[in-house]
Amino acid sequence: MIPPSCDDRKEPTGIFYGSVIRAGGLMKCSTSVTTLLFALGIVACAGDGVSPDLGQLVGEWRPPTVRLQPRGTMDGLFAVAANGATENHVISRGLYGQSANELSMESVLYGQIRISGDKFLVTPDSLVTHDVFYGPSHRDVQRDFTGWPRDSTRFAIRANVLELEFYSYPADAPVLTHQVLYRVR
Repeated sequence: MIPPSCDDRKEPTGIFYGSVIRAGGLMKCSTSVTTLLFALGIVACAGDGVSPDLGQLVGEWRPPTVRLQPRGTMDGLFAVAANGATENHVISRGLYGQSANELSMESVLYGQIRISGDKFLVTPDSLVTHDVFYGPSHRDVQRDFTGWPRDSTRFAIRANVLELEFYSYPADAPVLTHQVLYRVR
């Protein structure tokens, strides 16, 4: 089990990015751990600046596609650049009675990553969401991340597999979550 904070600091650092799934015109928060695969709660404790250990994470990582109920799919992509910039994509298709391949919602969390040992921190810059439920030109941009849960995350890379362990918040209590992503490039 991972302790709530990574070191002796009294204030934990990091963020958790969760997703909201809308189906049939009603907003529903997903409580399934498998759905959280794409929430990519990339959080952890770390020092300042880009770490020399960043090279092992540079590239694109993708979790397995998740089938949603009653319909639709959710995909993700976690991209890490050599300068520490990150993009965390959550992409849902076929949620609103559309064809299975038609885009329903895409959220991209932009940020900056820092690494400390087997932990990393993504400090968010902005969250950009496009949801066709609200119209074809809908675009929402969030830049204030005050109040987002902050907890620890551990990571391990074995060959082309990125294993994450972090706390997610599917209901009203934290749940220790394990997530696997596969290197795309």
